[in-house]
Amino acid sequence: MDLADRYINNESVKRMLQSDQVALAGKTVVLFTKDGGQHNNLHDMQCMWYELASDESYFRHGDFGRALEKFIAVEKHYADITEDQFDFHSYCLRKIKPRAYVGKLKFKDWLHSHAYFHKVAAGAIR
Repeated sequence: MDLADRYINNESVKRMLQSDQVALAGKTVVLFTKDGGQHNNLHDMQCMWYELASDESYFRHGDFGRALEKFIAVEKHYADITEDQFDFHSYCLRKIKPRAYVGKLKFKDWLHSHAYFHKVAAGAIR
């Protein structure tokens, strides 16, 4: 693998997860994190595509506890995004940025209609 080509490496990790090679995919994907080798960085970076793909793989393997744990972790990303927006209210009012404020309000309406959120909700319900 060429460690400089992140697109190809991400695609190979996706294919590993689709073929239920979770351990190999986990070892491969951490090569591209900042600290290299820390799985928590993926969670801190809110890397939802990896978490969703690994969730599905765990679910196909029948490891429902681990899959649910990961689905809940992705849902927590959405809760964090929503919570972070509360700080933006006072910022926009203080700096008088109405265009950014209106854009944020529109984003808030769109946030829970994102495809990743729907996949997380459907996976957690399964």
